[in-house]
Amino acid sequence: MNRCKVSIYILLSLILLCIFSLITLQKQCQNYLLLVQNLETAVSQHHTEQALSALDTLEANWKSYHNINGTFINGSELDSLRETISGLRPLIIYQHPEAESEIQKMKNLILSVYEEELPEIWHIL
Repeated sequence: MNRCKVSIYILLSLILLCIFSLITLQKQCQNYLLLVQNLETAVSQHHTEQALSALDTLEANWKSYHNINGTFINGSELDSLRETISGLRPLIIYQHPEAESEIQKMKNLILSVYEEELPEIWHIL
């Protein structure tokens, strides 16, 4: 009977950890997405100084975003996002039209990080 109780406690703790990780992942993605939206607004309004400042803020928060999300997901899923961030500075400085599409790509990557972790019934079965 004790083994059964211990097994149930382990199962419950794993379920709670999964729920906690999804909530944390969602919060991190939403916060980082807000920073990307600030960058997108500055780029679309052709405010280069504000865009570079928003990009600096984005890069400053990258380590925290990567470390927290990397705890719950495979860190290699975040590599493409980092590559996109690192290529944005020259596009913003020269006001290249591709900057807006790269920012949209970043937003999609951030959203996909969370959406890929959502449990779906056919994955559970």
